[in-house]
Amino acid sequence: MMTTAETHRHHGGASGTVWMAGLFLGIAVTVLGALLVAHPFAAARTLAILIGVGLVLAGIMDMAATTRAGEDASALFGVLLVIGGIVALAWPGVTLWTLALIVGICLLVAGAVRVAMAGYAHGHGRPWGWGLFIGLLAMGIGILALVWPSATVFILAVIFGIELIVHGVAQITRALAVRRESRA
Repeated sequence: MMTTAETHRHHGGASGTVWMAGLFLGIAVTVLGALLVAHPFAAARTLAILIGVGLVLAGIMDMAATTRAGEDASALFGVLLVIGGIVALAWPGVTLWTLALIVGICLLVAGAVRVAMAGYAHGHGRPWGWGLFIGLLAMGIGILALVWPSATVFILAVIFGIELIVHGVAQITRALAVRRESRA
């Protein structure tokens, strides 16, 4: 007779659900980023919806990743991304300036928190390079959106799309690592 832990390990259990959910979210964010890059001339309303969905998905991924790592306090930047996404979804007809402001602030704050987390991880001997890269990328895009709010839909879509692709690929990588760990 198998114990509950052995049953979970044998059938995948909670860890199977965790890596599959992470993989799904990573693929969804990557596809969303690719859509933004492939269709940069979409109307501002469509862009607002895509960016809103992208921010919500990225925020959910970050909250799940930080909770899984036992760093509940650092889930704040995931919450900020979700809030920014909800704002963009609630007002899809906003002007490009307002959209750039929302995206810029969310990415700047989330990127700064991610850079701080990378520094913390580095100080404690944990992997930190990828988190630093994603944080700096998000901060750079956030600053660009804030200092150049009159940028065309094309520029904002392509830049944010690239950021989502990088974020999605990172999530896919994390999900596959969780899968490997659960099989070990």
